[in-house]
Amino acid sequence: MRICIIGGSTAGWWAAGYIEKHMPECEIVLYESPDIPHLGVGESTLPQIKTWFDGLGINEDDWFDKCKAVKKFGNWKQGWDSPTGEPFTLRFWYDTGEFDKMMADPQMWEYKPGYDKRPNKQKFWDKIETNYDYAFHVCAESSGEMVKQICERTETRVETLDKLPSGFDLYLDCTGFGRKFVRDFTEMPISKYHKVDSAWVCPMEKEGECANVTKSIARRYGWQFQVDLENRTGMGYIFSSKHVSNKEALLEFREMFGDIEPEWWHENQLKGFRKRTPLKEPRLLQWKPMVLANPWSDNVVALGSAAGFVDPLEATALFNLQSGIMNLVKCLQRDYSPKVYNRQMRNIWRDSLRFQECHYVLSQREDTGFWRQITEERPKYSKLLWDYYKKYSSEFANIFPSGIWAQQGLYFNTHKEYYA
Repeated sequence: MRICIIGGSTAGWWAAGYIEKHMPECEIVLYESPDIPHLGVGESTLPQIKTWFDGLGINEDDWFDKCKAVKKFGNWKQGWDSPTGEPFTLRFWYDTGEFDKMMADPQMWEYKPGYDKRPNKQKFWDKIETNYDYAFHVCAESSGEMVKQICERTETRVETLDKLPSGFDLYLDCTGFGRKFVRDFTEMPISKYHKVDSAWVCPMEKEGECANVTKSIARRYGWQFQVDLENRTGMGYIFSSKHVSNKEALLEFREMFGDIEPEWWHENQLKGFRKRTPLKEPRLLQWKPMVLANPWSDNVVALGSAAGFVDPLEATALFNLQSGIMNLVKCLQRDYSPKVYNRQMRNIWRDSLRFQECHYVLSQREDTGFWRQITEERPKYSKLLWDYYKKYSSEFANIFPSGIWAQQGLYFNTHKEYYA
């Protein structure tokens, strides 16, 4: 089989490396355009990333420093439950029955005037006696370059293609948001609550010790991420362009890293705040939130953001990329049809989007039109969250297993329905 990969960056070289390793009989040619810049944004990952590098035959000690990596023990949340809410970290904790036992303990609940009884979140973590899994912060661009260095049989051609070159059995479209060679643009249905479609991003000078968590802070028209790497801090503001202009969002982003004195923040949001020094000018990224229903159509397979991009929340972007590559190789090895591959990828996308969706709808925020429109079905989603907790229990079959759903329920105080 002759495989043509169009696009260099992370998606292209990850695909080349994995195919070389697991399909050594293939002939691979990768076209890398000199005219299209890489995104170059620091990436947060999920624990499944370890499986990916193991599958490439690369030990953690070998790739950790090359990818400027930092171990990640969870996702630090602030402002999602309410603008003045206390921070809460969702850890990579796999529930083996402890959660229901603890929630049945009356000492785990607290009573506050004017509120229904709520679980004491701090007591919950104090009581847990288990090891947590971990993921990483990695420089996506460096990880692509590292895999490029271990590729031995991939022929590289530096050229910007306007049409598919002849003579190949399969083409992998890794052209990002451009989706330059996608054959079938039919979109998979996604929730109407996926409203963010833009981002201001900027690398910052790293200050102090690296945070071993991804910081996800809800803001007026979306949310802010902060990802520490060994050599820098990736920071960005993910927002809805339908609710705030690019110019206004940039001003808000500059307030976040201290370029402008923040006047509107609640006092609680300033805890731990320190001014950051940008390494470059902020860059605007824009996309249409969508997922291809059939990323493999005819002899073209879309990978990475070419296959879809909705929201970088909860670090699913690299996971969806690695899943797309691994499932493609399995389908080719077993002679499965594109129909099988497309069904697998739609299921993976649904799994990742469902968790993101609950972050928005279950929020108690009503400070802007963005949040008021999103949270209109809060009671319905309170029930759905606990349905997902029961249904998606396996850490092997689901991106976010029951222990992760249970923590989200704790954070958003959705226990009234479940523990009625």
